[in-house]
Amino acid sequence: MQVIKNIDHHKYKHYSVEDLLQDDYFIFSGINATKESDEFWEEVLRNKHISREDYDLACYLVKSLQIKDDAIFPNEIDRLWKNVSHEHAQIRRRRKNKKRKLMFRWLPGIIASLLLILFLYERRPAKDDANVHASVSAGSIEAVKAPDEPAAKIQLILENEEVVAVEGAEADIVYEDEGIAINNNDRKVIKKPTGTTRITYNQLIVPNGKRSALTFEDGSKMWVNAGTRVVYPAHFTDDKREIYVDGEAYLDVSHDEARPFIVKSENFSVNVLGTSFNITAYESDSCQYIVLVSGSVGILSGDNAETVLSPDEMYILENGNAHVETVPVEYYTSWKAGMYQYKSERLDVIMKRLSRYYGKEIVCRREVAHLKCSGKLDLKDDLNSILNGISYTAPVCYQYNSDRYIITNR
Repeated sequence: MQVIKNIDHHKYKHYSVEDLLQDDYFIFSGINATKESDEFWEEVLRNKHISREDYDLACYLVKSLQIKDDAIFPNEIDRLWKNVSHEHAQIRRRRKNKKRKLMFRWLPGIIASLLLILFLYERRPAKDDANVHASVSAGSIEAVKAPDEPAAKIQLILENEEVVAVEGAEADIVYEDEGIAINNNDRKVIKKPTGTTRITYNQLIVPNGKRSALTFEDGSKMWVNAGTRVVYPAHFTDDKREIYVDGEAYLDVSHDEARPFIVKSENFSVNVLGTSFNITAYESDSCQYIVLVSGSVGILSGDNAETVLSPDEMYILENGNAHVETVPVEYYTSWKAGMYQYKSERLDVIMKRLSRYYGKEIVCRREVAHLKCSGKLDLKDDLNSILNGISYTAPVCYQYNSDRYIITNR
């Protein structure tokens, strides 16, 4: 594959869908998309060398076949396309003036050719198949797929797709020299998979009603709250330490100036060197935020400039709009010590957090959802005790019906 700096975007002037699907760099950009490659193709589109319609269609054809990285090499693509190019040569010469009319004539041939590539990919030796789920190209950590089925127990999914289920409501997982130690009721050490030189990823799945702590190989530690998925490399690279969080976690990052620690979520990226902060970034929530305890972090979101936080500041991203507030950080970090503090918080937000923490469905009726509450809860208490305490301080009551709690007016 060519290096991007050696590719002239003028090369793609008047390229058609067919031409893109025969181009090595386009194919590999679709398979191994990076920020650099995305910027390159945006430049091509801005200069109107190719149409957005043709580009989107070509991207769809590549991505819809879910071709994985390292599946096909440039020489294989060249060989395959030489075998089928004669079917499209005449159409390419005529297509300039009859683009839309001819589209559906050459499209079946292109799909057939891509299906041939996919067939060869699926026929790869079995030794490569073990890493398909967990192994994703560098820079694509956010593309690692979550398990299809929801987990009932804490799960550690290793790079070789081995799934380690952890009993109990809490787990302490530590990466050590001899292996991965799981300190639960009984200490267990799992041998790390070996033998791969590719960048591969592990996943920690913490379902609702569970919590976990995870200590990385560099000494950085994170406390993972209920309903959270964390994706991280089996081994950090020499130039960065990058993880992905869908949910809530508190991180205490070891300082390493040569390797910044990057926390990605669906809507923003947090860059740190050594600091402590809390990130709440559930993909299902409209409001996501970062609270800085110590040190400094830079936050990138969408097209916005970097936002740098100081201690006791909270970055809030809600429905695409971001702002910064000064807050008492203990209100947002006490959960890792088994406490929940809130001030002027909507009742439906409180109930959503309790639902995740205890792993129970809680329905907050519309007539009480807007009520603002302040207080401090001991999350070591059972849920009934928690709800009883809230009903004493707010004009609400609760019922338990068909495996769910319903919060209504008193």
